Amino acid sequence: MTTIFLSKSQQVALQKALISSKLLNSNTAKSDSPPSLEQQAYSHIAVTLYRFNLQKIKWPSFLKTAITTATDKCPWLANELVRCQQDFQAKPNDAVMSEQSAFVNGIFSEELAYIDALIGTEVQTE
Repeated sequence: MTTIFLSKSQQVALQKALISSKLLNSNTAKSDSPPSLEQQAYSHIAVTLYRFNLQKIKWPSFLKTAITTATDKCPWLANELVRCQQDFQAKPNDAVMSEQSAFVNGIFSEELAYIDALIGTEVQTE
């Protein structure tokens, strides 16, 4: 298994987001400190990205959802996502989509790796 660099509260936030989106059946991690609103928003966006990447991602839908989620809880991320949305609306071509994919997957790389590990573990135990 890969080393995870997420804090326990970040892991709990991701697990809760996975459970609420029905990608995970049970919550196994506990944390003494509950996830912050920012961690919850980040986790929700990571799970949304994971779900959208299961099919061919639809950038307008993903960006709209991610911006709405991040707006009050994580302003810097909301600003970056708005920039991505504006770039996409100005010229929705393969180069822009590739750039956005690299950017977003880079930001959420740890979260996506953790989700893959959790879902892979759950699938093996079923």
